[in-house]
Amino acid sequence: MANNTINSQSEAPATKPEYDPIQMLRDYLKDYQDAPGYVTNYLINRLGDQIIWYNNKSGYFKNKWEKYRKIVIILSASIPFLVGLIGVEISSNEATNDNIALVVKILVGAAGVIIAVLEGFNSLFKSQELYIDYRVTSEQLKQEFSYFLGKGGDYISLDSEAAFSRLVGNVEVLMANQNNRWSEVTRQKEKAEMSEEIQSAMQSFMDNYNAKAKPAPKPPLNPIADDAEEEQV
Repeated sequence: MANNTINSQSEAPATKPEYDPIQMLRDYLKDYQDAPGYVTNYLINRLGDQIIWYNNKSGYFKNKWEKYRKIVIILSASIPFLVGLIGVEISSNEATNDNIALVVKILVGAAGVIIAVLEGFNSLFKSQELYIDYRVTSEQLKQEFSYFLGKGGDYISLDSEAAFSRLVGNVEVLMANQNNRWSEVTRQKEKAEMSEEIQSAMQSFMDNYNAKAKPAPKPPLNPIADDAEEEQV
């Protein structure tokens, strides 16, 4: 029994280690003899901290954008279904059918309002743009960090001091470019535009609503009856 337990544990897949740039930097500094204080401070408190910050911010905006988009997709798909229920006689009682139709119309209107609000939030907060931008910056910093540790890319054949100077220059350029893009995104004041599928759903709702709300045509006048009334007068 014990042997089976040991075998099952040894055959279990190993969990993927979490990416920890701070620990990687500390391991690097162990081999960097007599590292100046400014080197340690920059690597730990600047580079490592920024990699973690961009990675966390990217995940935050990704979750927010995906959450809003899921709600929008569900509501957009439900609107045509709800519109199709308007006018359907579910009960033999006419008053009950009228109440059900009113409730369905309120639900459709509420769904449309929620869709517009969520799309406006995504446009206002630029969740998708920031999620992508932060992710790109995070990956670029990780790549630069990996080149630095592995003495590859721009760091081939450089001693520790020269490699550190090159790293600082490359990292600061990457973060300055990201800050410029962020400033440009925050300056934009675009109006929230609904996606094509939402526009199509809302247009379908309005067409169906207008068709159902159109009053019934008046019956045509009877010319014979009108002539008879005129003769009596």
